[in-house]
Amino acid sequence: MKSDAEKVYERAAAPVILEARVGPSYRTFAGRWRTTHIMSKTLELEFVLVSGDYATMNAVSGGVKKYGAKFILVPTAETALACLNRRKIDGVFIDLAVPGGLELIAAIRKGASNCKAVIFACIGSARESTATLNAGGNFLLRKPLSVDSVALHITIAKELLLHEQRRYFRHAVNLGVALKEGQMEQNARMTNLSEEGMAVRTIKPLKHASVVDFAFDLPLGASIRGKGQVAWVNSEGAAGINLQTFHGRAKDHLDLWITAHEQLALKGAVEQKPEQGT
Repeated sequence: MKSDAEKVYERAAAPVILEARVGPSYRTFAGRWRTTHIMSKTLELEFVLVSGDYATMNAVSGGVKKYGAKFILVPTAETALACLNRRKIDGVFIDLAVPGGLELIAAIRKGASNCKAVIFACIGSARESTATLNAGGNFLLRKPLSVDSVALHITIAKELLLHEQRRYFRHAVNLGVALKEGQMEQNARMTNLSEEGMAVRTIKPLKHASVVDFAFDLPLGASIRGKGQVAWVNSEGAAGINLQTFHGRAKDHLDLWITAHEQLALKGAVEQKPEQGT
């Protein structure tokens, strides 16, 4: 008998192949809504607020809590940048009254892991609007803020937040992967996988920013081949690789596998939800 994962994979495969014949998008509107719906149930948003103002902190904290999201407060642009360099964040509220706030927006956009994070700029005057948007801000909130205005802007930005979260969300795996860096080839172990990246453990250390060829087989049998770039390495033999190009239909197979995992996650969440009494 086929497993649940195999059944989901087969159901997901048909519409994706059909859509590839009629347009560049591999997902229907319904498919995108389903993905967003699934991710909103399975993932938790995380925000950073850069401010030293008590009223702003209370408003952002209250708005964020309406979504059950995590919230980190940092008082300066310098500590904010250090925080964003250490962890992945979904959204950043930046009070432009903080010294270096505008420069922080530009630095985030030029960074690595959080360059596509949604930025909510808290401005005191309309005169700040143009410079803030040019620096890379997504949304402008006029001070003084309220809990409702913060919650409203998060609602408006929700599609952006969940799309970016799905792009980087790591699915835990335990797969063998062949890597080739220049003339050096080695077999490594993959520990997690997303649409655009994977984490691996290697015997021989990889060089940061180097280009590697990768090859691995998904649990359902599809072969994935392509090229990537080493995004980070550590002293324990772990490394992160951004998946940049794929051979053949490898990207389609990877997207299908991720969709199947998301549907199974939703199915598990529904099955675990207690039944409501009538």
